[in-house]
Amino acid sequence: MLLAAPAAAEAFELKDGDRVVFLGATLIEREQRYGYWETALTGRWPDRNVTFRNLGWSGDTVWGDARAGFGTRADGFKALKEHVLALKPTVLIIAYGGNEAFDGEAGLPKFVDGMNALLDALGPAQARVVLLAPLQEEDLGRPLPDPGPHNKELRRYADAIQEIARKRDCTFADLNPHLDDGPKAAPLTDDGLHLTAAGYWRTALALERALGLPERRWEVEVHAAGRKPPSARGTRVDKVETDPVRFQAEDVRLPGAPAPADGARPMPAAERTLRVAGLREGKYTLFIDGKPTLTDAADRWAKGVIEPEAAGPELDQADKLRQAIVAKNRLYFYRWRPANETYLFGFRKGEQGQNAVEIPKFDPLVEEKEKEIAKLRMPAPHTYELKPEAK
Repeated sequence: MLLAAPAAAEAFELKDGDRVVFLGATLIEREQRYGYWETALTGRWPDRNVTFRNLGWSGDTVWGDARAGFGTRADGFKALKEHVLALKPTVLIIAYGGNEAFDGEAGLPKFVDGMNALLDALGPAQARVVLLAPLQEEDLGRPLPDPGPHNKELRRYADAIQEIARKRDCTFADLNPHLDDGPKAAPLTDDGLHLTAAGYWRTALALERALGLPERRWEVEVHAAGRKPPSARGTRVDKVETDPVRFQAEDVRLPGAPAPADGARPMPAAERTLRVAGLREGKYTLFIDGKPTLTDAADRWAKGVIEPEAAGPELDQADKLRQAIVAKNRLYFYRWRPANETYLFGFRKGEQGQNAVEIPKFDPLVEEKEKEIAKLRMPAPHTYELKPEAK
């Protein structure tokens, strides 16, 4: 069996048993609808049992303003703190600063104090902390406002967050520099502010890069006549046969989830390259688990053929993993933020409070989804065959 070469030391990693909590405003809350960030991190360490909970709240700030309900800012902050600590997180991924930056330079000291107060309040969790820089606004052209002036303020707040991370020995991750790679096939936001599905797909790749994680490269090279030992990267290869070429591959980790099916392809996906030298002239079709995937000429196979992003059982599995994560997040959202919460737990609970007993019944449903996710994150072996086209 051929083992892929070990990756370089990673700046960030999740450990077996980690409980990750996403915390922030709209950027975080909407991620649970699409699941690309969570899928990327779940699939990165498939042999480790890691759980994720999304506590994002649209319009929120470091002071918990959006969580106040009918109460005060202090009530919102108290609810934020209690929700986070109740989950006993070992990792916190926190994204604030986007809303607060509208206060400009004058509001920056207040924001810094608020961020430090938030981190102090969450200190009892003793969690490893990742602080995300706020995303720059996307320029979608006129008649929408020019985002340039506000992006300067966002940069100012990002710099302040980076300094907080340095002083507190937290991980700082800025996705913005990693969003400039290559042309965009479609906008990443629907209004300059809020990411689309394509936006979350692309920022998931940017998140991995910002955390210092290695690229998900997959490369296999074999010789059709067996004159050269096979080699592999990102996957384990065995049961290699020649003339015709046939082998079994089991990936080290799944590829990232494929891009959304909306025509958008904002940046190249992780390459999956198969090189087969020594083939006779002609065209050859790659079959994976008996299913035809792509066809190309012998000289092209010798140079290396990249699997199309939408092809292959590994990519299908990665998307099933993402869908299971989205379903789990939806169930958990109903668990901690029921639509009729005022009637269940608030000042009108005298009317329907008896129905609050239904809410804990979401717990076993979430647990079932966690079991499904645990199975889907594990790569499976697949059989690759390269067959000549019939003449």
